Amino acid sequence: MFAPRAALRGAWLTAWLAALPLAGHAQSYETGGIQLTFGTAFGLVGTDNEGPRSDGGESTIDARFTPSFGLLTQTPTSSFGFEGATDIRYGTSSPDVGLTSPRVETRFETHSANAGLELTGNFRQMDLGEEKFTVRDADGLTDFVNGTATRQTSRATVELDWGRDAMAAFSVYARGNQTIYTSGNASGLNGNSLADNSRRTVGASTRLDISPAMQLDAELSYSAFEDGTSPDPSETVTATAGFSLDRPLGAVSTEATLVDTPNGQRYGLSAGRTLEFPIGPVTAQIGAMHLPQGETVMTGSLSTFRTYVRSEFEFALSRDVSSLNEQDSERLNTRMRVNFTRALTRDAEFQINLDAVQARDFETDAESFDTTLDILYSKGLTKDWIGDAGYSYRYIEDTPGDMAQANTLYLLLRRKFVTSY
Repeated sequence: MFAPRAALRGAWLTAWLAALPLAGHAQSYETGGIQLTFGTAFGLVGTDNEGPRSDGGESTIDARFTPSFGLLTQTPTSSFGFEGATDIRYGTSSPDVGLTSPRVETRFETHSANAGLELTGNFRQMDLGEEKFTVRDADGLTDFVNGTATRQTSRATVELDWGRDAMAAFSVYARGNQTIYTSGNASGLNGNSLADNSRRTVGASTRLDISPAMQLDAELSYSAFEDGTSPDPSETVTATAGFSLDRPLGAVSTEATLVDTPNGQRYGLSAGRTLEFPIGPVTAQIGAMHLPQGETVMTGSLSTFRTYVRSEFEFALSRDVSSLNEQDSERLNTRMRVNFTRALTRDAEFQINLDAVQARDFETDAESFDTTLDILYSKGLTKDWIGDAGYSYRYIEDTPGDMAQANTLYLLLRRKFVTSY
């Protein structure tokens, strides 16, 4: 099931995309005017199992070049940002110079004293023949996609909120997702072929401050999924209600969830606690979810962020159930993320990242597991140029018993050009 000629995902995206402009999160930018950001990154990437493939694949070395562009304009009450990038490569994995993975994102925000409007949109294209990859979108959903097709994804959202500083706050939102496959085939977690699909979601939420320390949150959303296999859309209605209480050491919270899916109802209950410590918070949540198939599973999360004199440590573990994926199927998603960053000197740092994710389909019991370990050393070579040297280990396994692993080394050089006027 592992796609051939896969491009490096873990270390490559971790370090390579660090060179992209972040139009919505620019630093040291005064209100008013326009900021333009031009980025460039290039380097060498070598792997002992291009794919990675379960049959061992082949060793490759590629030269990569990533140009990027960003625009940001801000006023006291609004902002607009745009960013885009693409990858250009040449090497033993491809006989010709290839342009891959074009991506663009835009965001517009405007607000008054007590209300705000936000519009976002993004587009990304990726060749599945270059990479078997794990999809994690803005909602935290997880998908495993395989094949040889070109995958194009686009997303648009609009959100309006008001009553930000009042005892009762409200928000309404709408978003649309579309995925298109061309020039090949694609399969999902359970091995079934994936078709072009779209999902439309509308929702509303509210926050009520019962007292300075007590808060009630509620949300209701409707989702319609279409992939051409059924004349009628697959509809999902989700309702959640939560209660939180601020305590001297951190908040205590509970949440109830009810989801009406085409296969039946899914409902659950969870409780959580946050503890604030001088070096960072610890947040834990535990709960149970009853599925339409009659099974009950434990859910929960644990996360912490610690800050030391010259180091930072982040740990996050989560286990949840969702059906809002490309196959609209009930899945148990488990993910662990660990990050450690150490400043060695004023202009050099060392990072270790571990990211592991597993998905299980309840109807077919199909599973897929994907983990990546990245080790990265970054050094400021001049005032403008940064050099990266890194190693990545990737391991993939799925239900049919396919297993693949790969070791990758890379050297990168990157720079940002920022102009404001």
